[in-house]
Amino acid sequence: MLWYKAWLETRSRFLASLATLTLFSAIFVHHAQGLLRPEWKSDFNRLLFINQQFLVIMWVLAVVLLGMGGLIPEKSVGTSSFTLALPVSRARLLGVRVGMGVLEAIVLAVVPWLAVFLVVSLARNRISIIQVVSYILLLVGGGTVYFAMAVLISSLVAGEYAAPAVAYGIVLLTAMLFDAWLVRLTCGDW
Repeated sequence: MLWYKAWLETRSRFLASLATLTLFSAIFVHHAQGLLRPEWKSDFNRLLFINQQFLVIMWVLAVVLLGMGGLIPEKSVGTSSFTLALPVSRARLLGVRVGMGVLEAIVLAVVPWLAVFLVVSLARNRISIIQVVSYILLLVGGGTVYFAMAVLISSLVAGEYAAPAVAYGIVLLTAMLFDAWLVRLTCGDW
């Protein structure tokens, strides 16, 4: 029952994110394939890399959105008394919520790349399964940090819009800091 409750709480955010990520990736790769010439093999790998870069940005925003919820936002809405009346511990509630979020995050990483794989295969192009799997592992491995941060923030910050605003602010701040660090590293100012 807890898993079903966790699914009901996140299904609209999850399904909207899944549709957005999958459609964007499939349409982007399909359209860009039409612009590539057959002799441009290195450009095809670059196309997949660019798709991954766009996917990373949207995926991080989606998993932060999935990480929102929990008892603090339920308290502001007024539904926390039902959740607290369930005969389970708070640790179990949090564990199920995190477990459902991680499963959804994995699906959000796998399905768009499956769509890209299908689009590329239908166009009779070759795509490396190892490359696709490595992109999926990079998404899941690096992005779950943002999911964990979103769960922590939603457990500490009250308000329907305050927690997502703080979480997205931290995502933006880390992106800017990482970008500045990368520029310093590549320019030799390190």
